[in-house]
Amino acid sequence: MKKTVLSVAISMLIAATTGFAQLTATPNAVDNSPKIGDVAPDFALAQGTTSVAAANLKDLVGKKNALLMFFPGAFTAGCTTEFTEAGKFHDQFTGMNIELIGVSRDLRGAQAKFKEVVGAKNGFVSDPELTVTTKYDAVSPNRTSKRYYFLIDDKGKVIWKSVSGQLIPTDKLLADLKMVLQQSSN
Repeated sequence: MKKTVLSVAISMLIAATTGFAQLTATPNAVDNSPKIGDVAPDFALAQGTTSVAAANLKDLVGKKNALLMFFPGAFTAGCTTEFTEAGKFHDQFTGMNIELIGVSRDLRGAQAKFKEVVGAKNGFVSDPELTVTTKYDAVSPNRTSKRYYFLIDDKGKVIWKSVSGQLIPTDKLLADLKMVLQQSSN
């Protein structure tokens, strides 16, 4: 009985610490992520649990814009909210020709279950070794992904990003992306 109580207490402490770290994380003083106008670093998109039709990010060039959504972890409070909302507004993203791609360190099975539970309609990339996350300078001090967003246009260039580490409400995210896409088409 004591071991069970202790195990539960330790699990709760770890979850609380991870959540607190997400809330109090400060962005790096130096932003080494891809800059607006840079060609987006390519990477292979894992097939299986993702609905992304391409095999590589570069395969979306000429076809779709891509919104890379780096996130700390499946089933955390902020990430659950983020991808539940993204699922509800998926048609608005696809109406702007945007392929949503969630990237985290979670394994494929966890991402698949997360996708099912929250009703997400986007694809996910499992990045347990932080290979993709490193290319976008989105590795947090606790070795998860920072909450970073990158909009890559259909030419393969970064045209918008948010590297504040903060969750962006879906209505604001949609408005920002719409404005950026309108500006880039002019």
